[in-house]
Order: sequence, then structure tokens, then C-alpha cells
Amino acid sequence: MTRRVAAVAVLGVLAAGCQVGPAADRAEREADASTDGSPEEDLPGGNGSDDPARPGDPTEEPAPGPTPAPATGGATDTGTRIDGLGAACCVAALPDSEDMLVGSGDTISLLDADGDGSLTPLGQLPGELLGLAVPGRATGSYVSVYVFYAGPDGGQIASYPFFPNQDWAPWGESPTILLDEPVPLSGTGTRDGGALAFGPDGALYAGTGDAGDPAAAEDPESWNGKILRVDPNGSDPPVIHSTGPYTDIRGLAWDEDRMWAVDAGADGGARLFSVTPGGAPIEVEMTGAAEVTPAGLAASEGSLWLPAADSGELWRIPLNGSNGLVADPQSVLDLGEPRGILPTAGSSDLWALAGGSLRRLSVD
Repeated sequence: MTRRVAAVAVLGVLAAGCQVGPAADRAEREADASTDGSPEEDLPGGNGSDDPARPGDPTEEPAPGPTPAPATGGATDTGTRIDGLGAACCVAALPDSEDMLVGSGDTISLLDADGDGSLTPLGQLPGELLGLAVPGRATGSYVSVYVFYAGPDGGQIASYPFFPNQDWAPWGESPTILLDEPVPLSGTGTRDGGALAFGPDGALYAGTGDAGDPAAAEDPESWNGKILRVDPNGSDPPVIHSTGPYTDIRGLAWDEDRMWAVDAGADGGARLFSVTPGGAPIEVEMTGAAEVTPAGLAASEGSLWLPAADSGELWRIPLNGSNGLVADPQSVLDLGEPRGILPTAGSSDLWALAGGSLRRLSVD
């Protein structure tokens, strides 16, 4: 099937979504070891021929960029933690609630974060979970839960309804499938990507891997080695938002409306990219942090925060408000065995998933 490929512009409308992942056990196993640029008017975020405000229009006032971060800063463990999460790979915060969803293997569970920290299994997926995301708002009586999983035919993205106030059958068993065909996977659990996150435009973004085939990442007809922009409702087909060189995308984050991706390179280590819709991603040199195996990415206080699956460190990457850094990244905290990281709602704090626990971090 020929896919409709388009470059799409990111809009400046905030729609919060929180998530961590993909699974860091894949990262640990590896620790040792293009679009044509023509927008389609019928796609979300595209510009039709009658749109008077296209990007680059000289009559359009450029928006101010993000404020540069201080050259130095740090992270402090606040002492708030939730234990007993075992081998969980992914966590997502529910809107207007202290509770969270936790993914482990093929199971999604409800975490009573405001109570005793208990886990209640909700539903099972037809494959191992790679990424988990929840939008910042519920849809009526239910919350749409988005999953990226390794199914029998390849990687698939789907949404499941979760009814938080319904004691009987709170998990909907009939998902909405969002990819018209699965993403080919490596079969080894490596270089499969799995990052899943909501952008400030309200669209869902997914980072894939090249499945061990670098040529697939360069193929405009392949989902491999790409960042996909997905309509959460499934009304419009997914489009390729950015073409690599991506090997294994482990995290997506936004500094205001600027998109960043962290990739686990084929030869090990981490690569950081500033992502421009439809254009070539800009790789940003990050001395020190480039040597670690990434286990997610988050943005807060003008910096990116990168947990390392192999060394256990949390790295602070201070951004300069454009496509570069104010200073070299700094290792600021020992997390132990990190698997992911996510922002907290209404705060600059972060949640780190590490060693089977959630730890709340204050950052600056």
C-alpha cells in the first residue's frame, strides 16, 4: 500500500500529555552492543492553497523563541516515591487525577498514586508494550489511552477507552487501530523505537526504529526510522513528520513548540536531534551525554533531561532557545536503573521511572 507522506507544521496550541518509555530493557540489551516537503490540505496541520498564513510568509510576525536555560542547574530527589512497579516500562498520568497508568509487558494497570500505591490490572495488549501516552483531557466519560506495542505482525499504535469511574469493565476491549499497516520490527527487541508522546498541537507523535535496516530509514515509503504524526481520532491517515537518520528513537520532548528527539545510535550512545517538520533533523553535539544509552527524554525549565539506561545517570542538557546548547550537558543525579521520565502536570517537576519505583524530582 502506498502511504500518503507529508510534512506537517507544528501548531502552537498546548495540549498536555504525559508519558515515559519506551522500555529500557531493550536499551540495556543495546548498551553493550524523507519527505518531499509538500503539505497536504486535507491533513491535520497542513496548509491548503487558500491558507493566507503559510510558514515563511513575510507578512507573518515570527513568534519569539524559548528563553535560553542557565548554563548550570541540577535535580533533587524530593523524597516522594511510589514503589512496587517491578519491571514496568512506561507510565502515563491521567488527566485531572493523581492516578496513573502503568505498562509492563503486555499489561496496562491502574496505579493508585494518591493512596497506597497499589496496582490494579486493567487490560492486556496483543503484544509487548513499547510506548504509552495519555492526552491532557478526558473525552466525556472516558480517557483515550494510546499504546505502541510489538504485535504479531509488527509495531502497531492503537487507542483504548478507559472509564475511570466505571467499576465494571473499565477497560474497553475494542481498540481503534491508528496505523494502516504495522511498522516492521527487528525480531530481536532492538532498534525498534517505541517513543510515544503528545505534542503541543494535540497530535500524537511516534518514534520508530530502523529494525536493523538503515536503508529502510531512508525510504520515504517505510515507517521505519521515522517520526510519525498520528491523528488521535484515526480520522486522517498518519504522516511522516520527520525522516532520519534515525536508528532507534527512545524519547520525544518539546521545549515550548520546538521538538526534540533522542535516538540510540547503531554503534551505541545517544544522538540528540532538533526536529523540523519536513526538513532534515539537526543533530546537536552533546559531549558526555552522547556516550550513554538513552531511556527517554523530557523538557523542563529550558533544559532537556535524559536518563541513561546503562550508567543510571540523569543528564541535564541546557538549551539555548534555538537549535543548540548553552553549555555541555551535565550529569546531575544517580537514578539507579532508569526506564523513563515524564513531566508532572502543573509543575516543573519530573517523574523518573527507575528501579521499579517512581521518583519525583525537582529540577532547575
